Amino acid sequence: MSKDFKSYCKENKKILDENKEKADEYQKILDRYKDMDSNELMRNLFSEANKLKQEGKLDQTQLASMKSAISPFLNDEQRQMLDNIIRAINEQK
Repeated sequence: MSKDFKSYCKENKKILDENKEKADEYQKILDRYKDMDSNELMRNLFSEANKLKQEGKLDQTQLASMKSAISPFLNDEQRQMLDNIIRAINEQK
């Protein structure tokens, strides 16, 4: 089934617009954290994790899934830090 060029452009514009919204959202997040030192980042991370756990939006299964998705992109030192962070989040009450 062949599509005309106008339909093709319209669909791709929608996809580009959706991706631009996501990119803008990610940029806002990066801008919020870019000037924080590591201590501030960690405090913020644990605060957000605690909030999400209390809301039932974060659990050990989700953290394990995140870890397995991120780990291949990290070096050994970064992987160890991620392990420590996830362990600490899981131990948080």
